[in-house]
Amino acid sequence: MGPAAIDEARLAGVTRIITIGTSAEESVAGVEVARGHEGVWATVGLHPHDAVDGVEGVAEVLARRDPVVVGVGECGLDYHYDHSPRPVQREVFAAQVWLAAELDLALVVHTRDAWDDTFDILASSGPPARWILHCFSGGSR
Repeated sequence: MGPAAIDEARLAGVTRIITIGTSAEESVAGVEVARGHEGVWATVGLHPHDAVDGVEGVAEVLARRDPVVVGVGECGLDYHYDHSPRPVQREVFAAQVWLAAELDLALVVHTRDAWDDTFDILASSGPPARWILHCFSGGSR
């Protein structure tokens, strides 16, 4: 999200914005945007499509404890496309659930065709107090 998008949102009456990180690189860029604009915050996360990249880069960004970072994600499971192997997606998602809980940050969850596994990981990992299903293909649970 760049300054033009922020200006457009403000003209439409939006007063608070959260940029959503989907990789370490995009998360760093989102944090920079948030630092430069009042009323803008960021999340730091690794999308399930890129789970093979590992959570280390995301963990490094989160370790900085930047005050504009309010959440972990977009993270989760995507079995529809399977761009990363399912076991790797599960491992990386569980690690990000743990990071969110450990750092007392909100969790932004993506789940597509992986409803049961998503909730099993959330239950076994101990989700943070605040979390949201950003993208999902399931129903009520």
